[in-house]
Amino acid sequence: MFRSLIRPLSLHSSVALKQTAIPVALSCRNFSQSFINYKTNTSTHTKENVHDLKTFLTLIGRNCVEHLDLFEGDLNKFIETPSKKMKDMGIDTRTRRYLLRWKHKFVNDLEPLREHKRGVKKNGGERKAKTVKAKRKALQKLEDKEKFTQEEMDAEHRGERLF
Repeated sequence: MFRSLIRPLSLHSSVALKQTAIPVALSCRNFSQSFINYKTNTSTHTKENVHDLKTFLTLIGRNCVEHLDLFEGDLNKFIETPSKKMKDMGIDTRTRRYLLRWKHKFVNDLEPLREHKRGVKKNGGERKAKTVKAKRKALQKLEDKEKFTQEEMDAEHRGERLF
């Protein structure tokens, strides 16, 4: 068995391998040569189509239209305003970070304008989940105990229970 693997190939078969090696190499697809499909921005809510601040703030959502009067409705003033000045204007941290992220995306035309919904934490978030669940369970037990005690008192007053 091993001799057949080690046995040298005849001259005729080695020539045939050399001739077929080139087309086989060309037919193989390497990952580095694969084409990447880039997604083009086909939305109408892009930098070219948004010309005023009210439209911009309406499209990004999260009630950001409330801050329209702080920038006097001027899109250029909004784009030039740094974070520190927004803080001095009285915009809270979460909204300010959201506005700054969308300002960067809008200036660099990275993403069509749309609302990113605010995340909702379940059970107080990942770190507090055990504590919140334990407190909820303890409160439920306490409520059940009080309900049972009240039912027993009502039954005693009706004369159904004698203690």
